[in-house]
Amino acid sequence: MSREEFLCIADSYYTDFESLKGSQSFYEYEKSFVDLWQQLGKECMEKQLNESSSTRDRRKKKLLPDLERFPY
Repeated sequence: MSREEFLCIADSYYTDFESLKGSQSFYEYEKSFVDLWQQLGKECMEKQLNESSSTRDRRKKKLLPDLERFPY
């Protein structure tokens, strides 16, 4: 992800962060602030993973036991 792409994503959240100034309580402000940062982080992470990933198969690889060392 380039700097411009990151700034574009962050800019899309700017109005949401500005609207937090009108929160009634600090708890409300903090909860909304954390939610927004998590959404922004998730969006950035997904963008980076999709660009760098050459394969779409992200399943956990199953390792077979070493049958010579652990006979049944």
